[in-house]
Formats: sequence, C-alpha cells, structure tokens
Amino acid sequence: MNLSTLLRVALPFVLTAAVATASDKAPPTYQNGSVQGWDIRIDTNYSGNGSMSRRAKVYELRGSDLVYRIDFCGAFQAGKFGIGQAVAYRVDGERLYIRHDGNKEYKCKIEGTKAAGASPAAP
Repeated sequence: MNLSTLLRVALPFVLTAAVATASDKAPPTYQNGSVQGWDIRIDTNYSGNGSMSRRAKVYELRGSDLVYRIDFCGAFQAGKFGIGQAVAYRVDGERLYIRHDGNKEYKCKIEGTKAAGASPAAP
C-alpha cells in the first residue's frame, strides 16, 4: 500500500477521533464567591536602567473554604466588580478565573490563600 492510499484510508479515522476527543471535554465547574475587598501594593522592578514602580490592586475573593488574594486580572483590575459582589469562579493551578457576561472569563493570578474562617494576616 502506498502512502497516498494509506492517508486516504487513515485520515477519516484520525479526524473522527480528534472531534470525539474535543467534544468529550466537560465544561468547567464554577464555585460561588464574593469580592471582600482590595489593597494597593507597590511593586518595584530594578534593572540596569534604574527602577520602575507599579501600583497593583490586589483583591480578596472569599470562596466557601478559602479566601484568595488575586492580582493581574485584566479588566477586573479596572473596577468592574464592587465590594461584596457575588461572582462565579474556578481555580486551575496558580490561576483563578472569574466568569462574567455568560461564558467569558477574567484570568487572575493567585497571590495567596488563607482559610475562610482565618483572621486577616498582619501587613
């Protein structure tokens, strides 16, 4: 059997398997939480050309078991959510995703966590 015949025979099976795998992926599961507050943190980066500072808004998002400190959330950082507002979120490794406008997500970096019943950490 030559290569073109082999490709003609095998290609439909490969494509069918790829489509089946993509459609079997379950949608993400979201949890309910609320935005508890935020702090301003000053980040300073040093390089050979001097230093550069950035004012970072770090939010606290309270889930059922943990309170997440999150940063680098794109438009979330621009004040799209208010204190006490309920949000749907999911956690994937070091990232927390906040769902908005249906299926769109804000991708945030998790800076830290604490137990939901724990007292606030000292600055």
